[in-house]
Amino acid sequence: MLIRRQQWAIAIASLITVVVATGLWIANNLALRAELERGRMSAQIGPVGAAQMRSRIFEFLAEPSPAARARWYESHQALGALLAPALMDGTPGEPIIAGLRARHAELPALFEALAADRLREAAGSTPTPELLDAQRMASVHFMEATQQVASDTLRLLDLGQARLERLHADQERLIAGLILALGLVIGLELFLVHRRILDPLQELHKGARAIEKGHYEHRLGMSGKDEIAQVGAQFDHMADALGETLQALHQQRSQLELANRELESFSYSVSHDLRAPLRGIGGWAQALEEDHGAALPVEAQEYLARIRGECARMNLLIEDLLQLARVTRSEPSFEWLELDLLAREVAERVRESWPGRDIEFVIAPGLTVWGDRRLLGIALANLFDNACKFTARVPRARVELGCREIVDPLGTRALRQYFVRDNGAGFDMKHAARLFVPFQRMHSQREFPGTGIGLAIVQRIIQRHAGVLEAEAGPGEGACFRFTLPLLPGPPAPVPNATPP
Repeated sequence: MLIRRQQWAIAIASLITVVVATGLWIANNLALRAELERGRMSAQIGPVGAAQMRSRIFEFLAEPSPAARARWYESHQALGALLAPALMDGTPGEPIIAGLRARHAELPALFEALAADRLREAAGSTPTPELLDAQRMASVHFMEATQQVASDTLRLLDLGQARLERLHADQERLIAGLILALGLVIGLELFLVHRRILDPLQELHKGARAIEKGHYEHRLGMSGKDEIAQVGAQFDHMADALGETLQALHQQRSQLELANRELESFSYSVSHDLRAPLRGIGGWAQALEEDHGAALPVEAQEYLARIRGECARMNLLIEDLLQLARVTRSEPSFEWLELDLLAREVAERVRESWPGRDIEFVIAPGLTVWGDRRLLGIALANLFDNACKFTARVPRARVELGCREIVDPLGTRALRQYFVRDNGAGFDMKHAARLFVPFQRMHSQREFPGTGIGLAIVQRIIQRHAGVLEAEAGPGEGACFRFTLPLLPGPPAPVPNATPP
C-alpha cells in the first residue's frame, strides 16, 4: 500500500499547495484592488482640494457673489466627500488623511475671513493698512493650507504607488512560488512513477520474457513493502514453484519414458514370442483336420474350424500390436512428399483387399506435406481400411481425402488440416472418448470385425508428426477423421490446392 499512500500524500500536498496559493493570490488581489481604489481617491484629492478650491477662491475674490461663494462650498464639500471614506484606515496613509481632514476643517474659517474682507472692500469701504494686512495674512494662510493639501496628496500618491509596486512584486513572487511548488510536486510525482513504478514494471517485463524464453532460474530480487515489490516477490515465488514443478515434470517424464520403453519392449517381445506357439496351435489344428477330419464328428470339425479362426484372429491382433510398437519405437524420417500420390498408392492396395466392392476414392490433388512417408502410408492405410470396413453395407462406398486451412488455437499461424471422410455407418459421438484407445470398439465383432487398434496406430503416427487427430460422426451419417500436420522445420513447401471439406 506504500505507493498508494505516497500518491495520496502527493495529491493532498498538491491540493494544499494550490489552496494556499489560491488564498494568498485572492488576498493579494483584494489588497491590490483596495490600493487601486486608494490611489484613485488620492488622485482626485489634489485637483479638488488644491486646484479647484484655489480657482474658486480666486473667482470669488475677483467677483464676490453668492453664486461664487456657493461654488466654493461645493468644492469644499466634494473634498470632504473624498476624505470621508475609511479606505486609509490601518494604512501608512492614515496620518496623512487625518492631517488633510484637519486642514479641510480649517478652510471654511480662512475662506470666511477672506470673504469678509473682500465683501467690505466691495461695499466701498476704504481699505485701511490693518485691513490689507489681515486680508494678506488670510490669503497666505489659505494658500499654505491648500498647498499643504496638494503636498499631502502627492505623499498619498507616492505611498500608494509604493504599495502597488510591492503588491505587484508579491503577486509575481506568489505566482513564481506556485509554479515552483507545482513543478516540485510534478517532479516528485514523475520521480515516484519512474523509480517506484516504471522501473519495477520494466524488471517484471524482463523477468516474464526471461521465463518465456526458458530461463527459469531468473529472479527479480525486489526489496520493499510497496505493491510492486510484493508483486515481484510473488513473481519470484512463482518462478521457484515453476522451477520445482518443471524439475518434477522432467523427472516424471524421464521415468515415464523409461516405463514406456520398457512397456513397449515388453509388448514387442511378448507379441513376437506369442506368434510361435500360436502358429503351432494353428498348424496342429490344420494337421488334425487334414489327417483325421473325415473321422471326426461334425461338431468336432466345427470346433477345429473355430480354433483355426481364433488363431487367425489372434495372429492379426498380434500383428497390429507389433505394428503399434514399431510405430511408437521407430524414429520418423521427415521429408517433403506428395501426400495425394501416396494416398492413391495406398488406396489401390486397400481396394485390392476388398474385392467385389464398389468403392470410390476421391483424393484432392496437390497435397504436399512435411512428414515420414512410411508412417503416413500406414496412417492412410488404416484410415482407408477403416472407411471401407464401415461402408460395407453401403451400395456405393465413397472415401474422400482433402485439406483445408485453419488457425491454431493460439491464433498465431495457419495450419493445414487434412480429413478422411466416408459415407458409412458412423458412430455415436458420446462414445468418442474410447475411439483412439487400443482394443476399444464402437461396434460388435459380428457387425464389423477388427482388432480395435487401427485408429490408435493412426493417432500415434499423427502425434509423432506433432499433429492432432479428431473425429466427427453420427449414426448412419458416416464418419470424418481430421488431422493436422504443422509445418515442421525444413525447406519451403509448395502451396497446396486446398479443397474445403
